[in-house]
Amino acid sequence: MVHAATLARVYLLAVLPCLETLSELDPRTQAIAGAWNGDIRLSVAARGPHCTVGIRGGRVAVFDRALAGPDVALFFPHPLFLNNLFKGKHLVVALPWKGLTRVKGLLVFSRLASRMQAVLEGRAGSPQLRAGLTIGLLARSLAVAATWDPLFKQDASRLEGVAEFSIRGGPGAHVHFQGGKATAYPGHAPSADFILEFANSEVFLDVADDKVDVMARACLGDVSLKGDLHMGQVLSRGLDVVGRYLLQETHS
Repeated sequence: MVHAATLARVYLLAVLPCLETLSELDPRTQAIAGAWNGDIRLSVAARGPHCTVGIRGGRVAVFDRALAGPDVALFFPHPLFLNNLFKGKHLVVALPWKGLTRVKGLLVFSRLASRMQAVLEGRAGSPQLRAGLTIGLLARSLAVAATWDPLFKQDASRLEGVAEFSIRGGPGAHVHFQGGKATAYPGHAPSADFILEFANSEVFLDVADDKVDVMARACLGDVSLKGDLHMGQVLSRGLDVVGRYLLQETHS
């Protein structure tokens, strides 16, 4: 079971940013985004997370804050309502306090979200595209859990340094742990204290889908763990936590 308020942050700050990468690499996403220009703000509760999805010229940018002057603004009075939206459940309470007439923007956002879900679930796009999205999602979700999950943040608060997750010869992402907080960044780290590297996209996706044992593939040379092994042990627990969030096993 996971924490509903943290799951809301995972959705807004880890899942939605997948749209940025998707709009850079996927022509179908570019075509969907090209139908509308504007900003959509999503906010959760009075002190909850916020994000703004900006759509311009077929590209998407996701900001981890509430930008001023959005075209559409949706307010969710409780994290559970936002979580239900992403999980496709019926009980969704969102107060559209701005942009009631901007139906086209909401339709474009809905289509973008559907495309993203299809790629992440392997129903659309190539394995390489899915792997690029997923490795960034993993790093961002880990950063959210390390900062906000009531249990894992106690372990993560003792970490100092940079952890990198990468596919050999391909995309990567890294997380910087400092002062009890964690921040995720795209791409390879200039210098990392711990590196978890996968031989190719297929191996990474098999691990992400929990189809294979990581240590077994490490023995075969398909997965490489380098650097601070204590950090690696803590991150192993953190990845288990992330898995539960992404499986959407929530409680209030």
